[in-house]
Amino acid sequence: MEQDFDVIVVGGGGAGLAAAIEAANAGASVMLLEAAEKLGGATAMSGGVFYAAGTSAQRAMGIEGDTADAMFEYVMALNQWALKSDIIRYIADESGPALEWLIRLGAKFPFVVPSGVESVPRGHCCEGAGFELANVLINAAGVADVQTAVATKVERLIVEDGAVVGVHASGMDLRAPSVVIATGGIGNNPELRARLFPSAAQHGAWAWTIHEGAPTIVGDGILMGEAIGASVVGIDNGLPLPTAGFGKYVEAFLPPWTIVVNEAGRRFMAETASFSVSGYLLNEQPGAHAFAVFDEPTLVEASNDGKYLDPFGTGMTTPTWQEATIREQVANGRIKTADTIAGLATLCGIDPVALEETVRRYNIGCAAGGDPQFLKKSPKYFPIATPPFYAVEVRAAIVGGTGSGLDIDVKTQVLDVHGRAIPGLFAAGETLGVVQGKRDAGGGMYVGSAVILGRQAGRSAAARAGITAQVREAASVTT
Repeated sequence: MEQDFDVIVVGGGGAGLAAAIEAANAGASVMLLEAAEKLGGATAMSGGVFYAAGTSAQRAMGIEGDTADAMFEYVMALNQWALKSDIIRYIADESGPALEWLIRLGAKFPFVVPSGVESVPRGHCCEGAGFELANVLINAAGVADVQTAVATKVERLIVEDGAVVGVHASGMDLRAPSVVIATGGIGNNPELRARLFPSAAQHGAWAWTIHEGAPTIVGDGILMGEAIGASVVGIDNGLPLPTAGFGKYVEAFLPPWTIVVNEAGRRFMAETASFSVSGYLLNEQPGAHAFAVFDEPTLVEASNDGKYLDPFGTGMTTPTWQEATIREQVANGRIKTADTIAGLATLCGIDPVALEETVRRYNIGCAAGGDPQFLKKSPKYFPIATPPFYAVEVRAAIVGGTGSGLDIDVKTQVLDVHGRAIPGLFAAGETLGVVQGKRDAGGGMYVGSAVILGRQAGRSAAARAGITAQVREAASVTT
């Protein structure tokens, strides 16, 4: 077979860059194709958090004894074992080594935070966030002699005799015995969201993705794989984030100075619940929505104190829950307000008797300095006692990441609908449907798994290219 490169990588985000670096370091000639006008993908737009266990960064903070075993058990238990054990085992085992690899490349992880509902902090925060993490990988790809072409859209895979042998991109064929798909998820594709992430699509105009600034992330790799018989798995998996819908602001946390109730007038979670679980809980309520309820003194005092929405002290801010925004939304009718709890409930379609009882019990807890029902932790507990009272509708409508995509084995070979590996095709990153389950493990799982499986895809692709070269050389000698 004639070939232009040993390995072609489609997609220049964290997964694609990691794959290209490792393939090149293994001796392969590598071409990386990126549809956008610059490299970095969703990784560059992320918070730069990397989920890992048993790392030097943890030990530097005095976090001792964390292990890959503990990480594996946590992720699997959180998802009720509805994930491929071998893939999650590999991610857990390689999370620490992959982080150390990034550190050797020049990334710095000065602190580690509890980014999910685990008991051990595993969210490694990159200095300079995702932009700097992507730059580290871009620079490493340059050092490794990876060839890159941006603004180059791959339209389809080339298949001969059942094997992928290249891609058709920007009107031309490029051939290689190994192709790695790392084109990202489906967040910016409404049609694919409706088919593969219906729990997010149900919110209609409310729904949007945090990667909206990267319009080329539309699930191309998934569609190209499907077109040649690849299996698509993980339907309706992903990370839904809560929002009040006032604008396209990333709202990782609900305000702890409210109570969040469903249509039955009942609380269903601690308002401080991690974003790794809060969106799923919202989607499980009647009407897939809820209401954040608070009173006037709380609005004046708490909404102007940013620490309530930044529990990890990262400097993240959002105007959604600030007093000026709330009063503006009251004026235009988006936020309901009334002088009685029962009146507020009626405006929102909430059971008024139940809401009155919920507020009564909550206020007793506030007077005692806590939350005996849901045990939420907050710097201060604000009773709901002084009118006017407010109710803000909230939905889990922000797509923080998608989890539906291509099926792979532990070598990152893409599998067909019969579970067989498609020769020559590998995949990594948000293109996959085997990493994200019905609950998100924590901030950094997307970036971490993208780099980990990207590295594996690069090594596997280079190994196949090497074997192909040996076969070709043997054939030429025989001839």
